[in-house]
Amino acid sequence: MKFRYILGVALSALMFVSCASDNDPLGALDNIQIDQTFVTIPVSGGNATVTIKSTDSWSFDNVFEKGTLPVPKWLTASATSGAAGETTISFHADAVDGGREAALQISVGSKKQFLTVRQGSLVAAEATCAEVIAGADGKNYRVTGTCTGIYNTKYGNWYLNDGTGEITIYGTADKNGKLANEPINGTDGWKFEPGDVITVEGPKTTYGTTVELVDVTVIKVVKSMLKLPVSEASITPDAQEFEVKVAYKGSGAYAAIPENAKSWLTYLETKYVAGVKTIFEKNPADTAIVKFSVAANTGATRSAAIAFSSSSNTGSTTMPFNLTQKGMAKGDGTANNPFNVVALAEYAKNYDASKEIFVKAKVSEIKSQFSSQYGNADFFISDDGTTAGQFQVYRALYLGNKKWVDGNKKLAVGDDVIICGKVGEYKGVPQIAQGGYLVSLNGDTGATYAYDFKAKGLGDWTLENVVALPDGLSFVWAYDSKYGMKASAYVGGTRYVTDNWLVSPSIKIENATTMSFKQALNYATSEYVKVMYTTTNGSGAVKADEWKEAEVDKWPAGNNWTFIESNATLPAGTVRVAFRYTSDTEKAATWEIESMSIQ
Repeated sequence: MKFRYILGVALSALMFVSCASDNDPLGALDNIQIDQTFVTIPVSGGNATVTIKSTDSWSFDNVFEKGTLPVPKWLTASATSGAAGETTISFHADAVDGGREAALQISVGSKKQFLTVRQGSLVAAEATCAEVIAGADGKNYRVTGTCTGIYNTKYGNWYLNDGTGEITIYGTADKNGKLANEPINGTDGWKFEPGDVITVEGPKTTYGTTVELVDVTVIKVVKSMLKLPVSEASITPDAQEFEVKVAYKGSGAYAAIPENAKSWLTYLETKYVAGVKTIFEKNPADTAIVKFSVAANTGATRSAAIAFSSSSNTGSTTMPFNLTQKGMAKGDGTANNPFNVVALAEYAKNYDASKEIFVKAKVSEIKSQFSSQYGNADFFISDDGTTAGQFQVYRALYLGNKKWVDGNKKLAVGDDVIICGKVGEYKGVPQIAQGGYLVSLNGDTGATYAYDFKAKGLGDWTLENVVALPDGLSFVWAYDSKYGMKASAYVGGTRYVTDNWLVSPSIKIENATTMSFKQALNYATSEYVKVMYTTTNGSGAVKADEWKEAEVDKWPAGNNWTFIESNATLPAGTVRVAFRYTSDTEKAATWEIESMSIQ
């Protein structure tokens, strides 16, 4: 066991009153002197100073953050090393609710000097795991929760969960490596194991992203009457029956299904088996096999925290079992059929880093709203807007693949989004890599004008025959519900000479921009098709001399039915655009336009 804080306060007090006389330097060694060995900083935040006199160079030892820092993260020091002579060090700490303390070590050659910096009172604050996670580093907490696992038996490192969150307990062993779940002082009273309810006390630290209480004192242990060989499971989307084995020492084992899971998870029965010696370390316990019925999942990944309990006249134990049922994978990652997040996660197991994919989801967590410096946002998505099964979108641009700027809509948890990007990974974790962008935010594409021919047909667009249709050909452009607007001048084995335009209504464009459009082309090259625009021919019949050809960034190969997304440059003004189809007796392509949008 550790009783570090009770002893530490007493020792600090003794050191404070008995270090030296008023005429002698405090903490005096042959080669270093410090004017104080114990300093305090107000709870409201502030500074404290210490003067060091040394005959040689000195430095603070790295004893914090697993031996990587000379002072804890909550404390700053104006210097942590220096040369021979006199140095005044200023310590600073921000305000804290409670108290915290740091025992600093100063080395001069082979000699060590010690200095304690305290802020506030070290009386432990009663807290939940969630309050510890949100609290200040260095603050002393007392927490009660269930030991969910011991991961290091040398130093006594384990996990504590109270239902509000989970924290790591780092260092429950004494200096000889004796673990707190082994007999202490010849008694069994302090032994514990996974499943036991334990009260601990100690200061919080954050190591990387891991929240820990370090060098704790174990205050109380309530032995578990229940054990789960496994504490979680993930199952397929199919309808099925599912069993959980529970070892118990009370009058029985009972399962409580949370309200939010009762629509798809149902208790069926419990079967009891005689004592099993392999689950509990000593006395055998009975085993309950609890069976559930799970409905098919046609939506997003979902989870349930099932509470198992057992009780007797000496107490009771409740332990959580987390059941996750994967959602149904949907979509193929194309613009027309985006992945859902379940399908995206499957694709990310063997992804093509050069391929752009589309995903339709909800915002589940916002890591950072748009950055004014970089114009992008960092957030997570899931199928149902919860954090279960979420997937990170790293530094995504705004609608239209543009930088986020002041005045743009901000993201909120629950927003419906469609995202285009490439999958990558960071430290082995897949993500939508930097360079992705929002295609849609709650249905808004951010486009100045957009039209979906596949969904709407011709609409308010018009067809113009610059060259009159020849005999034997009644039309060139026609609506096809599978592909959008489709142009062809090949009929009955004959190729006809045509010049036929699919023309937009007038569109007001404030600044020069691009028009994106999805197209497929077969049986001819791009010399037979063009994108045209005019700022003078505002209505009526097409007058070819008033139109200009737009610059298009890429065209299909002309020998297949594969749709590609192309971009054409357009000027500012009141603009009409047209898809111009031409053919002759040698070549009569089939050209399909699915949709277009102007940002």
